[in-house]
Amino acid sequence: MLIAQKPDNEQSRLASLRALDVLDSAPEAQFNTLVRSASLLTGTPVSLLSLIDTGRQWFKANTGLPGVTETSRDVAFCAHTILQDGVLEVPDARCDPRFAGNPLVTGSAAIRFYAGAPICLEDGSRVGALCVLDRTPRKLGPEQVDILWHLAQAAAAALEGRRAIQQVRETSGEMHYHATHDALTGLVNRSEFEVRLRRVLQKVGEDRSEHALLYLDIDQFKLVNDSCGHAIGDQLLQEVGKLFAATIRARDTLARLGGDEFAIILEHCPVEQAQRVAQQICDAMSNFRFSHDDRSFRVGASIGLVLVDDRWTTTAAIMQAADASCYAAKEAGRNRVHLWLDTDTAIRVRAGEMQWAMRIEHALDQNQFVLHAQRIEELGKKSQGIRAEALLRMMQDDGDLVPPGAFLPAAERFHLASRIDRWVLQHALAWLQALPDVGAIRTLSINLSGQSIGDRAFHRHAIESFRDAGPRICGQVCVEITETAAVTNMADAAVFIKQIRALGVQVALDDFGAGASSFGYLKTLPVDYLKIDGQFVRDVVDDPMDEAAVRCFAEVARIVGVKTVAEFVDRPEVLAKLRAMGIDYGQGFLLHRPAPLADLLLSGGAKGVAACA
Repeated sequence: MLIAQKPDNEQSRLASLRALDVLDSAPEAQFNTLVRSASLLTGTPVSLLSLIDTGRQWFKANTGLPGVTETSRDVAFCAHTILQDGVLEVPDARCDPRFAGNPLVTGSAAIRFYAGAPICLEDGSRVGALCVLDRTPRKLGPEQVDILWHLAQAAAAALEGRRAIQQVRETSGEMHYHATHDALTGLVNRSEFEVRLRRVLQKVGEDRSEHALLYLDIDQFKLVNDSCGHAIGDQLLQEVGKLFAATIRARDTLARLGGDEFAIILEHCPVEQAQRVAQQICDAMSNFRFSHDDRSFRVGASIGLVLVDDRWTTTAAIMQAADASCYAAKEAGRNRVHLWLDTDTAIRVRAGEMQWAMRIEHALDQNQFVLHAQRIEELGKKSQGIRAEALLRMMQDDGDLVPPGAFLPAAERFHLASRIDRWVLQHALAWLQALPDVGAIRTLSINLSGQSIGDRAFHRHAIESFRDAGPRICGQVCVEITETAAVTNMADAAVFIKQIRALGVQVALDDFGAGASSFGYLKTLPVDYLKIDGQFVRDVVDDPMDEAAVRCFAEVARIVGVKTVAEFVDRPEVLAKLRAMGIDYGQGFLLHRPAPLADLLLSGGAKGVAACA
């Protein structure tokens, strides 16, 4: 007996065979049909679809040899078949020196006749053979050889088609997983969570079962994220997600909604039990310490708890209630649970903020924001061109204007501030570009929120907008950043300031002094103006402490080489005092009352300062 040599491409051939993911799989109708067809059309009692593995031949389909699933590769006729392109035919195995001593010939199987066609995949790998056997010598006719060849080709196509279908199913499963799960934590995402919550609400309507919803916000997450970087913040979210998962049952749904917000559906869970679970999470968070380098951070979880019952008709309504309860827990001291109640005053305040958030969304969609402006006047030698600060207003459906103090807190809370900043930036730049007299405006100041300063996507958008506007427009823009926002997002702020100043945009540090921070950060933040917070300016004539503070700020500004702007100038004696102290610019109702941006170039805007000069 001659043992078949291994093909030159044995390793890649075996790799192709394993990629089919078919070895040791259950019988399948399409392959059984192929071997039965081969047996009938060739008039042979046995037909096999044989796949040649490392040390065995394994039968994917078998007719005529019941109970036999594999043999050693050494005795396999098909191991010889895969060494050639065409059909291997052995009319009488006892007379063929390759097979005369083969146990399949001399033993109980008593094979005398064999004909096999290689199963060749698209990459050229011959992974096996479709063969027919008989216990008496014989020879196939030309048509039967051709039939066997084509059936082997059909087997190859079926094997690769089978794998393609499996891959489609696997890909579909992967796509479904990615569409329903958070990439960072592996938890259910917001979209899938709302689908499951909607299902639970439907169940409540059918059988009045009891469930609970927990809305969780990580306390002190921003501190870790800002001080250690976003990658470390991501690690914290992953660890917290695992901690939450270890506290609840396998049947419950845990999701990351986005940012540092999570939610849990506790199915078939009375409110008392839900409160115990929520408290267990708070207790676990109290004992949890997140470590990075040599630093250890204590974080907590503010949890809003809402009973899922038949009072809720939509997922949006119950999610709003849960979010409001979470916010109430945070306001009450953090790392605690707040149970939603219909009579809860704190939550009703939160609901009011939600209404503002919806109005902001509506105003953004319907372009119902408008820009006003307030002049900033030079207190010393006058130069050409108007300096002003752009101020935002929301226009209601009835035409009334809403001041920013009414809606900006909600914008910050519901992460809409960056969207508003994008709107302001777009419209302010467009207004400057449309001016008929390019020299009429010396500087237009644009305020940016703390969220935008910490948002690198916004940075990219702003830089692209400034580049598109061109150097002339950039030279007319001053970006105002509050002291608190700059210090809170120090690293991001420093990079952003450097990038926009390189384009010619000026930068002002707004509300300077309000943050009670060290002057040391002025070495890190290369700004052009310090805008002294109005709380020090308003009573600078009457309060020695305020006067001392303003003098200190002015001296620091001179040392670091930046100009000063005093806000809230509302009395002539305050204006005179500021001039005497060497403050460079003033802004306030005494000098100019805010007016629509389109009216900024009207001559009436300068009457106030002229009267007080």
